[in-house]
Amino acid sequence: MIKALLFDMDGVLADSEGISLEIGLAYFHSIGVNAVKESFASSLGCGERTFFDKTAAVLGVSEPPYSYDDASAFFRKEYIERIRDNQIALPGSCIVRKAREKGILTALCSSAPEWKVRANIEAIRLEDKDFDFIASGKDIKRNKPEKDIYALALIALGVDASDAVVFEDSEGGIISGKRAGCRTVSMLTTITREQAEKAGADAVIENLSSIPDFSDGEDLEAALFPPDGKVRYGAVLIRPGKNDVPDSVLIEEARKAREHGYAPYSGFRVGAALLSAASGKVYSGCNVENSSYGATICAERNAITTAIASEGVIGIEKIAVYSDDDPPAPPCAVCLQVLAEFSNPDTEVLLVTPHSDPIRYRFSELLPIPFIFPTMR
Repeated sequence: MIKALLFDMDGVLADSEGISLEIGLAYFHSIGVNAVKESFASSLGCGERTFFDKTAAVLGVSEPPYSYDDASAFFRKEYIERIRDNQIALPGSCIVRKAREKGILTALCSSAPEWKVRANIEAIRLEDKDFDFIASGKDIKRNKPEKDIYALALIALGVDASDAVVFEDSEGGIISGKRAGCRTVSMLTTITREQAEKAGADAVIENLSSIPDFSDGEDLEAALFPPDGKVRYGAVLIRPGKNDVPDSVLIEEARKAREHGYAPYSGFRVGAALLSAASGKVYSGCNVENSSYGATICAERNAITTAIASEGVIGIEKIAVYSDDDPPAPPCAVCLQVLAEFSNPDTEVLLVTPHSDPIRYRFSELLPIPFIFPTMR
């Protein structure tokens, strides 16, 4: 059962990675070095010294003109000024207080300098007393990806690694949490799902607001790590099967369904085809209009009802929406809400038209914060 939550700061509780990158770029540009965001890729989440020293090495810059002391002073001045004008709290950061209310210990484990940790805590409207333990870069000799900061937190909290969960957003941070023996959950704020899984993340979520409501550590455990290999798709838990259906098959089924669209009023026919996460089967549907406009059903919802009639509860791995519109039409707001019941943030949505290549979205890009009824989260 989960007894403690260990949080990284930047990219987990605070939306500060972008600000840090902008300042890092500004510093190197100030000394005449043409840095780009990719220059910092291997140094994110590993502390300020690594952030600058490793990036300088990547860029082939040495002293002079580079100086870590100058870079650090530049960063501190710019950072404090910039966060005054930005709302940097990431969605779901209130989980810190909620966890403590439910009897779960919390720790903040950031590789950043202490001044930055304190500035961020204030900026995201939390307080030191919301954490049972706070560690910053000054408290350890070896920074992430080494395990030290999380091992220190476990000792301070008196919790076994098997009862703690680390929340991270960088490859170095994920590796650090795993080396400390903790299960590690990755945000998708700064890295991709593929990068997170390659680094060893035990679970991947969009951000902390993706975590369903929970009553205690046992309840949270089931939400973060569903039993029997099941994955949450909206309001339902589904055990994914092998889904190797190519996009071309899904698109062709959506195209064929569109030909049967009943649209005498709008003249706008739409076809949709979805891929079931559990069975790997494809289900299609078209829009069906009605003289009573409110009774009209869209292609996406038609495909969903067809799938449920065949399989029962479904999880949607992927859906293609085919229309004769340029750019291709996305699902309407009502359809997005219905799709949210059976989709997860990574469900792929392909928007297709005869006139251009498919446009690919993750579901969370089209509907970032879907409504899921509280008892079903």
